[in-house]
Amino acid sequence: MDKLKIGIVGMGNVGILHTHSLIKGAVPRATFSAACDSKDRLETLRGTLPKETMLFEDYDAMLVSGACQAVIVATPHFQHPELSIKALKAGLHVFCEKPAGVTVSSVKKLNAIAESSGKVFSMHFNKRLEPVFQKLRSMIKSGETGRIFRINWTSTAWYRTETYFNSAIWRGTWSGEGGGLLINQCIHDLDIWHYLFGMPQRLRSFCRFGKHHDIEVEDEASVFMDYADGATGIFVAGTGESPGTNRLEIACSRGKIVVENKTIRFHRTSVPLEVFTKTDTKGFGEPEHWICDIPTFGQADLSGGMLRNFVDAVLNGTPLLVNGIEGIDSLELENAILLSTWIDNWVKLPVDASAFDAELQKRMKKSKKKKVTGQARILDLKDSFK
Repeated sequence: MDKLKIGIVGMGNVGILHTHSLIKGAVPRATFSAACDSKDRLETLRGTLPKETMLFEDYDAMLVSGACQAVIVATPHFQHPELSIKALKAGLHVFCEKPAGVTVSSVKKLNAIAESSGKVFSMHFNKRLEPVFQKLRSMIKSGETGRIFRINWTSTAWYRTETYFNSAIWRGTWSGEGGGLLINQCIHDLDIWHYLFGMPQRLRSFCRFGKHHDIEVEDEASVFMDYADGATGIFVAGTGESPGTNRLEIACSRGKIVVENKTIRFHRTSVPLEVFTKTDTKGFGEPEHWICDIPTFGQADLSGGMLRNFVDAVLNGTPLLVNGIEGIDSLELENAILLSTWIDNWVKLPVDASAFDAELQKRMKKSKKKKVTGQARILDLKDSFK
């Protein structure tokens, strides 16, 4: 197989992002062979798509047509597990947009089928491509940082306006989106969190719903995480602040690491703090430390990089940057954060999936679609990541 024939289901914001990557040659070993969406959406896009791209209004028909060997799932969140499962069962490889789904219970079913399918299954968590996070992970895994004591991540650079939420009737609603800030924007941050630091044993959160926008779901969150080894973490996020902050601070045995503006600054101590704390005789002394700006190399291609890796995995067996079954970890954190706020208490990890599902259903029953007459549109995602 020289090239992989890829179909896209869901030709909205993200579907168009992947369309551009395929059409413009950012994924040279793939062809954009099929697209699936509503009749009206396809008619609107027909003139912008390659003539050889087959158009389908019915997803099942696309899967059995032979038009594609792999599928990009780029629909609203609730549909991700179902549509991914259908493709895997049809013998197609799957590249699924974040999140893996809305509930941990639905994603567990997806993961079980993916593991037994023999097909390549990847998730589009493209922030893992950022050189700062790749370097930071290598520092932690190699032991350069020593033990991690505390993590503090302020992630409020996800500012959104009402136009964003009014661009589709499902946005900002429990029944259409299944969540807000945490499942849409900060699912990327939560993926990086568990990628770097692993999963806490429990967490306590305080979310605010519709604080900055006319929406049902959360647009602000403050979370305290407690780890089995004594480490603690604080995660603060929002879509209502401008200018926002994106600053990750890590207190560790060898000092302090600050990640901001896509750079890493390591305030590195001369000796591990555990050693100095027990051996210093001055009482008020501190270990000598150096300020080290850690070099990172390259620039992440957030639109095409993950898709190229997926294609290489299918064609050559290249290891995946994100195995699709890992998508459940960030969703586990998201479900736990919402559940903690809803029950006003600590939540242990792994999350009680049935308890989360019950609480979500309560909110979905009262959910109302947004009125977006004349405002529905496809948005350009190039400025989404900062």
